[in-house]
This record gives sequence, structure tokens and C-alpha cells, in this order.
Amino acid sequence: MKIKSILLFLSILSLQAFATNGEMYELKCDSGAIPGQIKRWHFNHKDVFEIYTNGYRRVYDLQKKENHNIFASEDAENGMYYVTIRLDKDERSVLVVTPLATYIDSNCQKIK
Repeated sequence: MKIKSILLFLSILSLQAFATNGEMYELKCDSGAIPGQIKRWHFNHKDVFEIYTNGYRRVYDLQKKENHNIFASEDAENGMYYVTIRLDKDERSVLVVTPLATYIDSNCQKIK
């Protein structure tokens, strides 16, 4: 029981250290929306930015962090957009759920 408590504490601590005061992190992924293109994701402790190669940008509000996942959403004119950023060491990806489509940005590499 004591070991589980320590592991839980360390996982929470590492998650807190991951997104600290104003620091911005960047992922570069293969776009699931536009195959063959690269998309970038920037995020900090309150916002998530989706940036396409043509400069189009969407801003999501960070909802919560849970284990190695970041959940964010945006209330757009045409409906809710949801993002889940998976930050596992071996597999980084971004699941995007929109009113019209659901796709995964894969092969994400942490840049910063």
C-alpha cells in the first residue's frame, strides 16, 4: 500500500513538472486531417494550440490532465471540438474530435 501511494505521488509530481508556470511545449505530428502534412501542437498549463502548415490556428482551453493525457476543448460556432494529447514515452499522439470528423495526429515528436 505504501509503495502504491509513493508511485501515485511521483506520477502526480511528474505531471505537475511537465506543464509549469508559463512554459510552452511543442509537438510536431503527422496530420490525420491532411495526410502527408505536418501539424504542430503547442500547450502550457491553460491553453492548447493546434497549428496547421498554412497558418490556420485553433485555441483550446485545457480542461484537465490525467496520467499522461491532456484534455482540452473549444466551443466553436459550429460545435464543440475536443482534443486528447497522449504523452506516453513510447507513443505520443493527438486525438481530435470535431462536429464533422474524428482523426488522430500521429508520430508526434516533442520539440521543446
